[in-house]
Amino acid sequence: MGDPYAELDDLVREIDRVLNVLKKIKTAQVWNAEHRDFFRATALSWFQRRRLAVAQDMPADVVEAIDTPYRTILNATDKNSSKNTYVNAAKLAKKALVDARSQALVYQPKLRTTDSAPTFAPLASDTVMQSILERRWDECKRCIDAGAPLAATVMMGGLLEALLVARANKLSDKSKLFKAAATPIDPKTKKPLDLRQWMLGPYIDVGHELQWISNSAKNVAVILRDYRNYIHPEKERSHGVSLTPDDAAMFWEVTKTLSRELLALKGAT
Repeated sequence: MGDPYAELDDLVREIDRVLNVLKKIKTAQVWNAEHRDFFRATALSWFQRRRLAVAQDMPADVVEAIDTPYRTILNATDKNSSKNTYVNAAKLAKKALVDARSQALVYQPKLRTTDSAPTFAPLASDTVMQSILERRWDECKRCIDAGAPLAATVMMGGLLEALLVARANKLSDKSKLFKAAATPIDPKTKKPLDLRQWMLGPYIDVGHELQWISNSAKNVAVILRDYRNYIHPEKERSHGVSLTPDDAAMFWEVTKTLSRELLALKGAT
């Protein structure tokens, strides 16, 4: 079987190409045979090649959310359907694919990891700090088990930030932190921000750039960073978004993966 995350990543790029082609079509209906063939091939790519790898471990409702817009696209190619039919279906397909990609890490058995706290000594030589990190790890799991997804997500964001800070502090040559493309810049001085002013987002981006964390884990960690901000009630109300236990379970897999990737790094260079 293939890698669901990689398949979904490719599918997002494919549907982006569909949306780009649709932007160039100026007519209300899609008459061009080449365009219709392209859209048909994209839909068939999902049903005939990609779907099996994605559906093997994903919930049925997640797969159905992808099936529906692709089915609309496929059916639309049998006649001179409106451009809006394709646009709306392609947008729905992209949303379903992005959502599924975010969940792929938690629904793949081969990627599920133990909940036991790792040894934090490689990043924190101070035994007091090691104990704090172990308690934070345990508290994340307790929040998930208690059905408190927001509390769990906030705790996970704090744990990841602490580990990324620890990893940065282990560097004997910290100059590379300030030379990365993702290094945050002070808008007033136009110079890199002091490390003490970095937030979780820059640590994730720079950590990925320096190959501390993998691409797949980084992509979902960015979502964790954004969802952690729903600790502010007004933001949750204005965005109309609330965290679910499934969201917290997904973020927990990402947190464990990122933690172990950071702890596995050798040396302080």
